[in-house]
Amino acid sequence: MRAQGIALDRHYNSPAPYRALAASAADNETLMGAAEQELAEGHPDAARATLADIAAAQLDARQRTRLSLLQAEIALAEDKPVLALQALPSAADLKLSPLASRAEADRAQALFKMGDAIGATQALVARERLLPNPQLRAENREMLWTGLHNADLDNASGARLAQADKLTRGWIELAVIGRSVWLDPHDLEARVAQWRAEYPGHPAEERLASLSQVQAPAARSSSQTLALLLPLSGNFANAAEAVRDGFFAAYYARNSQGPRPTVRVYDTGGTPELLLAAWQRALDDGAQFVVGPLTREEVATLSANGRPAVPVLALNYLDPGHEAPFNFFQWGLAPEDEARQAAERAVVDHQFRALAFVPEGEWGERVLRAFRERLETLGGVVVASQTYSATNRDHSDALRLLLLLASSDERHRSLTNALGVKSEFEPRRRDDIDLVFLGARPEQARQIGPQLRFFRTGELPIYATAQIYDGDALPPDLSGLRFCDMPFMLAQDGAWAALRTDLRTQFPRSRDTARLPALGYDAYTLVQLIESGQLTAGSFFPAASGTLSLRGDRVIARGLTCTEIRNGALKPLDLSPGR
Repeated sequence: MRAQGIALDRHYNSPAPYRALAASAADNETLMGAAEQELAEGHPDAARATLADIAAAQLDARQRTRLSLLQAEIALAEDKPVLALQALPSAADLKLSPLASRAEADRAQALFKMGDAIGATQALVARERLLPNPQLRAENREMLWTGLHNADLDNASGARLAQADKLTRGWIELAVIGRSVWLDPHDLEARVAQWRAEYPGHPAEERLASLSQVQAPAARSSSQTLALLLPLSGNFANAAEAVRDGFFAAYYARNSQGPRPTVRVYDTGGTPELLLAAWQRALDDGAQFVVGPLTREEVATLSANGRPAVPVLALNYLDPGHEAPFNFFQWGLAPEDEARQAAERAVVDHQFRALAFVPEGEWGERVLRAFRERLETLGGVVVASQTYSATNRDHSDALRLLLLLASSDERHRSLTNALGVKSEFEPRRRDDIDLVFLGARPEQARQIGPQLRFFRTGELPIYATAQIYDGDALPPDLSGLRFCDMPFMLAQDGAWAALRTDLRTQFPRSRDTARLPALGYDAYTLVQLIESGQLTAGSFFPAASGTLSLRGDRVIARGLTCTEIRNGALKPLDLSPGR
């Protein structure tokens, strides 16, 4: 019956004949087998339709576990890792289950997709203990190493890694060494020797031979010329200088020995005419790769100028719906990235119903739209939103509207008038929400946070964009607030923390430009990755500003690290809190 059903499915491009055969026998096992086959053939929609025919009331405990795994695997096939984690069976359901190893593989895949290399490694380390023979254990290690090869390993550091088991630490630390493509052979040998001494007999030892095959991007000839287009005069001069400083920090770090490319810096002024004039001068001077311009308006102007004669790495993004010409890469620090990942974090924490409180103007509209769209994609909803004036210090009127406290007051007045008797009254906020999304800068957040708590939202988690953190000391008023930011800002130790300290010491900057040196630093690295052919769709690169990846439309996206402000310090958030 199974073979006949599969044949019919392929012939008619529909699983319906197979489902009808299984349903007629009321055979849940057959239905789940059909769904697994459809998944294996790359048809998650068909698998979901097949599972819709399951007679749930007739499932035993093992079948319920299998059904949960299938639902998680369908979510993975549709690139919805958060939903996959939610669908996985509980630890109690998996205890002593023969399906436990399959669940750990699914968990690891979801966590890798979400950027949690530590959690994914822990899942596969646990899975190996469940596997009965050397061949399966070898395949598990291959899955683990491949996942680490593509993971954001800069987030896999600090206190959380120190608390992990020794097997997990060994896998991740060796992967970090393997991803350090800038190490010279002597440094690589020393770090491997140190790793061997710390993790004797570790199962990852068999991967040591592959480390010698890691190659840095091809060295550039000293005759090659880069052009850096930045608005070094005008309103954006401070921002441009911060980007320039980060760019040259990477330039000297990456070219400490051997020939260096020539870099020429051009001032784009602040008008379309000056930008296009700087662009033409760069071409006339022999530029073979152009980095910039910086502002959204400049990027739109250069994109509209037609297909560029040389590759361009723009340091901002075009507006949605505007397609860039060929050879035109877009890369920047969009606040939309932070808003989208705040939505993802909320869903990870099982919070789906949001209120949004954002400033008036274009920036607030952008972050609200990004947060709303991502939350809705993941099955959540923005129940209501409200804007506020960034120049005001008292936001109580806007918050009362958002929290429906004005309606509560009105109900009390109506009741008092009807009864003719005064009564004690405590306003009650709306109860149809799980979280608050806040778009604010630090000074605004310090005003709004206490006002939110005054209106009895203290038990609700507050998620924000990274704008609420400027790198300075964190006041108690912001304790409990969650946001997602770049390693350059959040790292407490390691390479990114050292880079941040060095740049701040050499080039003191205002708080408003604190993140921009990371933009310049990563821009230089991206040029090398693009020119060496290493920046390909599906690849991930840990960087100062996040985990970078290339989308099909030559847009470079970044993954961020989520953290919580707690007692004046930053505490990284586990991507799998329920595990």
